[in-house]
Amino acid sequence: MSFPVEEVWVNRKVVKIILRGVRDRPGVAAEVFELLAARGINVELIVAGPASKGKTDIAFLILESQTHFIKESEDILLEEIGGTAINYDPKVALIVFYGSKELSKKPGVAARIFNILAEAGVNIEMVSTSLDSISLVVREHGLDRAIAAITDALGVEVEEGY
Repeated sequence: MSFPVEEVWVNRKVVKIILRGVRDRPGVAAEVFELLAARGINVELIVAGPASKGKTDIAFLILESQTHFIKESEDILLEEIGGTAINYDPKVALIVFYGSKELSKKPGVAARIFNILAEAGVNIEMVSTSLDSISLVVREHGLDRAIAAITDALGVEVEEGY
């Protein structure tokens, strides 16, 4: 079986949002993402951290063009979810590795991707996987090095934007 990555996409026009100190209870994620959906915000990636003392952090990516919708709704959002703060980080980029369903069945795929980026000096800040994709958040300033390393090591073209 060959390496199961068929396509790689990147998006430089994303912002990482972190909802801090969110109450850890059933339905809180539904409330957050229903509120965002009602404002027309499409979420590119979601990662929730482990809970501690009844609180957790929820991090997600949105298109930078939609950031103002979150800023306009900060007070409502924090009150609704019992959060303590909202952090914005526009200096990130999203890299998505797509493949067949074999991507999740072949051991070592994530390790190889992580090693390629590590050797290029690119730190991974967030990771999300599915049966046919691995999504990574990296610092924007390292994206060009990441693209060059991925293209060289995997022999796939990296497409920008989507």
